[in-house]
Amino acid sequence: MVFALTVLGVRFGLWASGVRIRVHGLDHLNDGQNYLFMPNHTSNVDPPVVVTALGRNVSMMGKESLFQIPVLGWMIRFVGFVPISREDRASAIGSVDQATKLLQQGLDFVIFPEGTRSRDGKILPLKKGPFFMAQQGGVPVVPVRVRGTQDVMPKGGKVIHSGVVDVEICVPIEVTSLDGNNESIREQLRAQVKKVLEGDLTHSECCVTHQCNERP
Repeated sequence: MVFALTVLGVRFGLWASGVRIRVHGLDHLNDGQNYLFMPNHTSNVDPPVVVTALGRNVSMMGKESLFQIPVLGWMIRFVGFVPISREDRASAIGSVDQATKLLQQGLDFVIFPEGTRSRDGKILPLKKGPFFMAQQGGVPVVPVRVRGTQDVMPKGGKVIHSGVVDVEICVPIEVTSLDGNNESIREQLRAQVKKVLEGDLTHSECCVTHQCNERP
């Protein structure tokens, strides 16, 4: 209930700011399967946009500082979000382990594999941690292309502007279908996700071949 109310508040905030979300590819997902979603990252509004677009009960990692904000910190911790410290490697590994357990328990999880926002929209090198998590979790990995959030709120910006954001949910990648040793599998997966995220989102193609829904 807390998660549903939080998402409702997020949707209202985006709507009030004039942000409209077009979602492509929801038909790639099965209701009975949980996934590890990996979106690209260019803006602070990416997390609320992705959660709204997916329409699923998901968890994600967040900067430790977010969990120190009164009320918000309690709410995101309560719904299963996992704090992560970029400066403390041991703590970061512990956060990945915690997130992996949530995946194994059947919860959907969102993680931004670049680790930080791209200033120019180009995909940054993908971190290793998310792919260790994918391999250990044993669930399909879903690349998610997000376009338009950089215009709505660029990196360093303080205000959300009105605009249209497109979220394309790409074809899930089955980790179990990859061959090789553990490191080889992680590198194959990382290369595949990066290649998909670097692809272009074509509105006409997406809307014809996949579901195309608009979120309020």
